[in-house]
Amino acid sequence: MPVVRPTELTIGARSLPLPVYFPSISSVKTALYPQEYLQLLSSLGGLNSQFLVSAFDLAHVDQPQLAQQALASARQAGIVTLMDSGNYESFWKDAQADWKQADFHKMLADFPCDLAFGFDEQQPPANADDHVALIAERWQADQAAAGSCQIIPIVHASARELPSLCAAVAVKTGVTMLAVPERRLGDGVLERACAVKAIRAGLNELGRYVVLHLLGTGNPISIALYSAMGADSFDGLEWCQTVVDHESGLLYHLSQADFFAGQTAWGDDGKLSFQARTLAHNLEFFADWMRRLRDAVSQDRLSEFCRFNLPTRAFRYVADAAGWSQS
Repeated sequence: MPVVRPTELTIGARSLPLPVYFPSISSVKTALYPQEYLQLLSSLGGLNSQFLVSAFDLAHVDQPQLAQQALASARQAGIVTLMDSGNYESFWKDAQADWKQADFHKMLADFPCDLAFGFDEQQPPANADDHVALIAERWQADQAAAGSCQIIPIVHASARELPSLCAAVAVKTGVTMLAVPERRLGDGVLERACAVKAIRAGLNELGRYVVLHLLGTGNPISIALYSAMGADSFDGLEWCQTVVDHESGLLYHLSQADFFAGQTAWGDDGKLSFQARTLAHNLEFFADWMRRLRDAVSQDRLSEFCRFNLPTRAFRYVADAAGWSQS
């Protein structure tokens, strides 16, 4: 019996529509402080119903009580909060030696969230059985510390190894959602799309649906392509590092937001800063893009969505990778 792709992910008493994009908050390669992004996203709940925040950044905010209040307010408003393990930030800040699983567990306790990625090992054992055992062991420890917060294990491996490893981790842990970094899927977007397709095929052989999250995927065109191949959930920093053209879905340098100010009402809001106007402009785009993408998935019209929303050159490659007719 074929596995049916769900239209939502159940998180306790809440549900999250799929596919979904989580705007990421990070102290790495961004213009504002994490707490400023957190406050902005919490205040713009009408534009966005979910976001990701780093445990490492939460551990280093100047005013933790304000961050706790912002997170609590977001959850009370119905916004789904996802915590990252913090290993990304600790790597870029050369603080891996000081950032341990116990530190992550403290953040899970101090900053309650709805979902969290597990404390991942980016240099895992070469042996597949040992690798799966390590992920399962860490997942169990993280879940014990997280309480009602659902822990999502992350699998690091080559594109060739990921399909079997992801399936094995799903069997070992029984999770309904797992994650892989986009950068592990290959060099080019088409190679990565084929890897997503292979992972989805491997997961579906289990006879139940396991939601697949891609870490670091925030480009709208990539999100559409990977959704067509079977990915369900995404996070990325593009929403705060670039500005999106609502007409083409293409991303431009953040300073070029002036060129697209007239596409939303936010461009004329003189009460907001340039940064806030641009981020609201981007969030409005992503909310609409994901809503229309969900409609296309539920109606089995992904090829039509991509044909009308992707640049012609991009669609030709996407259609070929997905096996769609280009006529």
